[in-house]
Amino acid sequence: MEEIFVLCEELTIPIYEVYTGSRKIRWQPLQLLLHDYSFRSNESNQIFDWSVDLFSFASRSDYSTFYITCNTFPDILNPTFDWIAKFSGLQWLLFNKGTETLVPLSKIVGMPKTRQLMERYISAVHSLKRSVYLVSYKILENYITDIRKFYLLGYLTKEDTVRLVHELEEVLQLFERVCIHGRLENGKEMEIYCTDLFLPSDMYILESDNINFGVFHLSPINPVITRSSDVCQTMTRWFDVWRRSATLISQSGTHLRQQFTAVQREVLEKFKIEMGTYNTNHKII
Repeated sequence: MEEIFVLCEELTIPIYEVYTGSRKIRWQPLQLLLHDYSFRSNESNQIFDWSVDLFSFASRSDYSTFYITCNTFPDILNPTFDWIAKFSGLQWLLFNKGTETLVPLSKIVGMPKTRQLMERYISAVHSLKRSVYLVSYKILENYITDIRKFYLLGYLTKEDTVRLVHELEEVLQLFERVCIHGRLENGKEMEIYCTDLFLPSDMYILESDNINFGVFHLSPINPVITRSSDVCQTMTRWFDVWRRSATLISQSGTHLRQQFTAVQREVLEKFKIEMGTYNTNHKII
């Protein structure tokens, strides 16, 4: 793919023509990327490589815009936090392999190749010219709902939930700093909006001179990708409708940002009490 991309760039051939072989042939509207988190399949490794390549190619464009809707914290924050990354792995095992494959959270080990690919992905996102995030007002409540469900089903221990609570506090602090400064460390400026509308799915849309595509995350790690221009345009229209009623909380909008953060902190404090993670001195056990 690297060589194909270079050739297309030099010969000014749209990369979609190489894939389809003709302007008149339409691509499949949607493609499910079933990556195997356990890395037991070479084919799934190639799929993961290819999906990261899409972001890398788009980041080289002079014009690139990344639109994201998030029901939980954006995945570009997750690799910074080990236990949250482990929890994503546990969710993937449940959805893709079944309950009989579940292991204790502490036993889930991040694969070196996954970390390398995530670093490439994050680097590509940092290089994009513009990023617009639309996050749910229930961004933390949604995450806690999953943790609570896994705990009640016996897939997480009390110790696991305490570790996740610690990291959720750190994630919230990082997210607040990102909103205040309007950028990730070493990244370009980001526009972050919050909405109280229901977002059916985490959705990414990337527009660039090199390649356009859209992504739905219906389960952890395995995305549904579309390279159909018609589908991408429809997704962009959805995003614009949601954003019109949303509130900007990055850089400007200090009062509204503080309100948003206060709601998240209140949700987290209630979960601590629910899980009994406070002692009499109000410190996490």
